[in-house]
Amino acid sequence: MAERVALAKCESYQLPVLENSLKKLLGLLGGIGEFVKNGDRVLIKINLLSGRPPEKAVTTHPSLVEAVVNLVKEAGGIPAIGDSPGEMATITGLARAYRTAGFEEVSRKTGVPLLSFEDDVMEVENSQGRLYKKFTVTKQIKDFNVIISLPKLKTHPLTYITAAVKNNFGFIPGLRKTEFHLKLPDRELLSEMLVDLLDTIKIDLVILDGIVAMEGNGPAGGVPRKVGAILASRNLVALDFVACQLIGYKNPFAIPTNRIAVERKFFLPGNMEILGEKIEDLQVKDFKRIPQDVSQKIPLFLLKWLKSLLSAKPKIIDELCNRCFHCLENCPVKCVEKNKDGKPSIHYSDCIRCFCCQELCSQGAIITERPWLVKLFTA
Repeated sequence: MAERVALAKCESYQLPVLENSLKKLLGLLGGIGEFVKNGDRVLIKINLLSGRPPEKAVTTHPSLVEAVVNLVKEAGGIPAIGDSPGEMATITGLARAYRTAGFEEVSRKTGVPLLSFEDDVMEVENSQGRLYKKFTVTKQIKDFNVIISLPKLKTHPLTYITAAVKNNFGFIPGLRKTEFHLKLPDRELLSEMLVDLLDTIKIDLVILDGIVAMEGNGPAGGVPRKVGAILASRNLVALDFVACQLIGYKNPFAIPTNRIAVERKFFLPGNMEILGEKIEDLQVKDFKRIPQDVSQKIPLFLLKWLKSLLSAKPKIIDELCNRCFHCLENCPVKCVEKNKDGKPSIHYSDCIRCFCCQELCSQGAIITERPWLVKLFTA
């Protein structure tokens, strides 16, 4: 049976428009009733990277979440909303993030609870994992028999895009994520781990918020960019294949999680059916993507000598920095320090290029800088 990806045009976050577009989108896959039955307990897994206002395009838009909540209720499901931001490991911090990103208001209007993934954890096993055969994840998933993932389409310095597959990383409680960045300071290894995780937690439906995506310095410091699309599928990799083409990738295998997942037979590109709109009709060809890292094409025996010359690195823009020092507090290798001028400074000799600092910077003050040698040959 073909892996189906539904693609619909949607240019507004107004609730009536969203609900109508969602019904059309899911209708292509048989309707919400194909995924949610009466009495089902439904976890709606959002992308809450940090507490940022919806117009910044850092998180899943709260109006889309509200529309999905309403559809789940119409189908007789009992929904709850949850995620685990990277730095909001306290109840107070999580509550602040939910409030700022607009989800507290969604909870108030719909009566749907906002969950913390930090309190109780459990181990889930995957005997087929390549790097990880078990993960420590939120215990909350045991309380639900349906999981709907609602990622936000954004750029990312390591995985190039963050969409369906990357959104699963949020099932791992906050500060535990830094352990993975410490152990996997490499695009390929991190992507391999994400595919292991993909095979460990079953997602019943993924709906991608691509109405306003984030281009440039994602996933936190980029620029909102209207794409005007929503996507849905049962298969996370199939959806990512379509999503990356929407933002101008001609070759979906440029996204490492896509390539690895296909190698491991989680998805066969020749067995995909795209329903609804055509990709080329919604494609944003001048979308500002993360530049390809030349170091990924270098043989391993040369890479350790050339990596500093060829790899992108995080760079702090002093004029934008508000001295919150979240970068210092959350760096897994502690290579960020306060310099004599009271500003954060990165020791690149110790930096593993995990880009946690950039991901968690609320001011967009940390960018991905390409090395001069790469700029010279790719200009």
